[in-house]
Amino acid sequence: MTHPQSTQADTRTPIIQELHLGFRHRRAASLIQEFYPDGMPEDWRHSYLAMMTQVIWVEDRDEDLAEMLAAIVDAPKPVLTVWVAEDPAQANLWQAAHPEQPLIILTSSTPVWTPQTEGIDGARVALMPGSDQPAQIKSWLEQFVQQAPAGPCALCIDGESPSVPTLDRLRTLIELMGL
Repeated sequence: MTHPQSTQADTRTPIIQELHLGFRHRRAASLIQEFYPDGMPEDWRHSYLAMMTQVIWVEDRDEDLAEMLAAIVDAPKPVLTVWVAEDPAQANLWQAAHPEQPLIILTSSTPVWTPQTEGIDGARVALMPGSDQPAQIKSWLEQFVQQAPAGPCALCIDGESPSVPTLDRLRTLIELMGL
């Protein structure tokens, strides 16, 4: 016996199950100081990041792209990869070789949600600025979730000095909101 469900429930359920948190600027000095344990060898940071976050932002031009992708594949859990690509061919080849790895490819035409964007609909990636205002973060989170499509979505802490406290606040809010 099937039970009819509202369109809203059908749209929101997959989003809630697949909301991933991470950082946009994973090599920022603020993360090296705040996120990674003191004295951690640089070549261990890729694996540590893959274990401690749910989404990793990479770009075609990253000098450490191969190392970061290897750490993602070797992680003990799936890690959503947000890949900024001028030409998505390399990202598509990686996805074909690792179909178990969730991937969002960002091209110049892919919508990305930020608190400053208006009228964005269907963005699977949000760039959240650092903030120490939980009410503001909650409002941004609600706005992003409202427009997001079904499937895996990424919340990436943005800014040249990404904030570990903002990541922690987002994680707590997501849990409290039941997302």
